[in-house]
Amino acid sequence: MQAFDSLKMGIQHYIYDQGWSKLTRIQSASIKQVAQTNHNLILSAPTASGKTEAAFIPAINSVEDWDTGLKILYISPLKALINDQFQRVNELCQYLDVPITRWHGEASQSQKKKVVRQPKGILLITPESIEGMLVNRPGEAEHLFKGVEWIIIDELHSFLGTERGIHLQSLIQRISQFMQNPRFIAMSATLSKIDFGYAKASFGSTRHTDILLDADKNDLIVTIDYTSGEMGPFISRESLAAIYQYSQSETMLVFPNSRNKVEEITHKLEKMAINDNLPIQYFAHHSSVDKVLREEVEFFAKNNEKDLFTITCTSTLELGIDIGSVDSVVQYGSPPSTSSLSQRLGRSGRRTHQSILHIVEDDPWEMLQTYSALDLLERKEMDATEMIEMPYNALAHQVMAILFQKTSVPMKQLMQMNKIFPVWTAISDTDLATLIDYMVEKEFIEIMGEEAIVGLEGEKLLKFREFYALFLTTSDFSVHFQHERIGSLPFTPDIQIESKILLAGRVWNVKDIDIKAKRIMVERTKEGKAPKFISGAGFVSNEVRENMEMLLRNKSYLNLNNEKITEDLEYLKSELVYDEGNYWYEDDQANIGIVTFKGTRFNIALLLLIKSIAKVGETYQLNDKHALITGPNMKKKMERLNKDESSLDRVVAYLEKNEKTIDELIAQQKFMQLVPKSLKIKWILKNFFSMRT
Repeated sequence: MQAFDSLKMGIQHYIYDQGWSKLTRIQSASIKQVAQTNHNLILSAPTASGKTEAAFIPAINSVEDWDTGLKILYISPLKALINDQFQRVNELCQYLDVPITRWHGEASQSQKKKVVRQPKGILLITPESIEGMLVNRPGEAEHLFKGVEWIIIDELHSFLGTERGIHLQSLIQRISQFMQNPRFIAMSATLSKIDFGYAKASFGSTRHTDILLDADKNDLIVTIDYTSGEMGPFISRESLAAIYQYSQSETMLVFPNSRNKVEEITHKLEKMAINDNLPIQYFAHHSSVDKVLREEVEFFAKNNEKDLFTITCTSTLELGIDIGSVDSVVQYGSPPSTSSLSQRLGRSGRRTHQSILHIVEDDPWEMLQTYSALDLLERKEMDATEMIEMPYNALAHQVMAILFQKTSVPMKQLMQMNKIFPVWTAISDTDLATLIDYMVEKEFIEIMGEEAIVGLEGEKLLKFREFYALFLTTSDFSVHFQHERIGSLPFTPDIQIESKILLAGRVWNVKDIDIKAKRIMVERTKEGKAPKFISGAGFVSNEVRENMEMLLRNKSYLNLNNEKITEDLEYLKSELVYDEGNYWYEDDQANIGIVTFKGTRFNIALLLLIKSIAKVGETYQLNDKHALITGPNMKKKMERLNKDESSLDRVVAYLEKNEKTIDELIAQQKFMQLVPKSLKIKWILKNFFSMRT
């Protein structure tokens, strides 16, 4: 059976009027699979392969009666993506006379009221809006969702391995109680084979889930502009000149790894173009830029037909927001993972089916990491998502959300959360009881007879809109010298007591970190090396780091045919001493450190192990950018750890005495104030000392 022939007449007319020559491979496969089975689907295909239509067309085609309620629920991680998909699907819906409604903070209130009053058609929504509806209007939520036959999840990979993804799983399981066994379709551009199992489990569905994989990708052209020797907090002149040269003939996205770099590059490029009287538009796009300004940039890029432009951005433009087609992507500074690089590359070559990657680098270690990610990508070896284990904070948040939703819940039912909802099955009865007892003790929950209700402290949570989201809107910490604010930095593993940071053109020594106030206290210093800049790129994957070691050991960098890269990486190798299974490095102050060639989680775990056996006065530092841990007597410490069978017990004892360390390690996890210290420590052990680590 031809996929096209199985479609209803209205959909066929739409496809014909759109002038499509044929369905894409993922579209044909999806249409057939939906028609021939009752399974769920995961569509894993590159950007611009027609995944949106591959999800919506078969789901719409399968609906027999649009008059008996809302039939398709589309869940997106971004409001902007909802607006994009609305425009993309709306015309098809008009052909079929199927209403489609957007639901987020900026959407039409009248349209929201209309769909609640008479549920019908398709609803596009974010997880946080679902939570808001369940908490504030639970009756409306049940009325709205009870007829849903399909749940479509976009950008599935962006949810995996995050608290927000766990939140989404819980929300789906909560609203699925109103429905009659809905089917799921999820879309993703980047999933590793290891992630397939996690992706299937995320639905919490009893149906079988099929994965449709389209491994086709655009032809890839790679250029490398590499210089070194200008170490400092700013982009080198040669690197900036290379980016500027490309911007004169191509529309581009430039991905550095910090908001400071985004602003610096944008400002300097614009200044160069003004001096040369060139009509090129330069934009900065990151989470600290006002939302209206970001949307103006996205609108310009999407609707631009002839003008040259360059958008320098952070990961804010990694997801599938439709900004049209750009000619090329510049990677300055190394990506943290292969999947991140793949997402960025997917933004280019939509029209030409030819992606162009310009690697622009002025640091040998960053060059090696970028090369490692690219090498894995070309070998189609995506790094696996680091899944969050024992998400006590997400569970505590959902306990509060359910209490807000239902006003009161029998304590017996609350103590069965890990049995009622599949997402919490890994949480033991003992841990659940410990969590609930703590929330009662701290007055987040109040017990009345055999019922649980929201306590006095719990009521304060709902006063802030932040309650509905499990992701942090910002992780910036302000940096202060005495009474003066120096600036702000994203809080990363590189920032520790006694570590050195570069900010405002100066080297500073970190003296104190106040997690609750998001404040870093520093003092002036001229001693020691500071990191080139603090990266906001996120945790680096194990796969990328391990591949770096392999490329360095095998001299694979010779394949790049770049004398400067070869010279610098040969020197980097010469600086490392391989001994008894470890790489050692000695800095200018004769401090010997271990270079792990492992991902960020591993490095944090090893640092904790070392600190747990350190003597009073011994200081150990992690420079995660270089996978380097330094401190006194490192070799003896590693020898001891290799023989120590009670090392995790020592880590627990260390954490028990060092609450500030606990706070630093959980700083990126929301609602940890609802979790007792014992479970925070257990969370750290589970997530930094997993089998994969």
